[in-house]
Amino acid sequence: MAAALLVSGCHKEPKGQILAIVNGEEISLQELNAELQGTRIPDSVDRDKLRKQVLQRLIDRKLIVQKAREQGLDKTPEYVTQQRRLEENLLVTMLGQKIASTVPMPDDRDITQYIADNPTQFASRQRLLLDQIQFAAPKDPKQLLTLRDAHTLEALATGIQKLGLGMSRGKGVIDTGRLDPALVKVINQLPPGEPFVLPSNGQYVASVIVGRDATPTPTPIARQAAAEMVRRKELVAESKAQVARARTSAEIQYQPGYEPDKSAIKASQAKKTAK
Repeated sequence: MAAALLVSGCHKEPKGQILAIVNGEEISLQELNAELQGTRIPDSVDRDKLRKQVLQRLIDRKLIVQKAREQGLDKTPEYVTQQRRLEENLLVTMLGQKIASTVPMPDDRDITQYIADNPTQFASRQRLLLDQIQFAAPKDPKQLLTLRDAHTLEALATGIQKLGLGMSRGKGVIDTGRLDPALVKVINQLPPGEPFVLPSNGQYVASVIVGRDATPTPTPIARQAAAEMVRRKELVAESKAQVARARTSAEIQYQPGYEPDKSAIKASQAKKTAK
């Protein structure tokens, strides 16, 4: 009778917060809600039906994970390394969210100043109409230096052919509102017809401006976007400050040959001080 009671007491049933049990492993309502978190659910969708579908996906995942564990994959060095990486990335994300909750939205003065300092993103925003050449990256990036004296797209095409790189011609458009203002400033200072080269998905794109369309950002949208950009900048600054403070009190030991370049560190610190 004692044995029967023991077996009965160990038997789990899906009830309350437990939605399903897969080979003894529970799936909770919290897990289901976490799976749905961040998902945009249209009003027309049957939410009960959706939750049941997501629960089935969770069950399938549990079964696959159980199969992987049966094969000992969770004991391999590769798994341990990836698990640590995922855990660290999750903690970094959660800390970032905590920092974000402490950084308030900027005031009107900061928003107005940001809009004034970055006209190419707002009042002077443009669509740049481009003639372009897309070409493969050379094995040795130093070969690109041979193209620096090409001041027209045709001259650049000739230089690319001499390097034996595949290329294609076409048209393109760049929205200055989506570019770094410092880069837009450099592009705007180029002489008419002067090409500029930017990396793109492992290749390069050489462009020449052939037209400009004014597309100023409407004031309400501009102020909202500027507020987000200023706040994002403050978030990055606070995150970097926390890392810097942590480094000052941390004990870091390096294997010989893996120490950081001291000259690079000094240059970085000098740059921060200058700012």
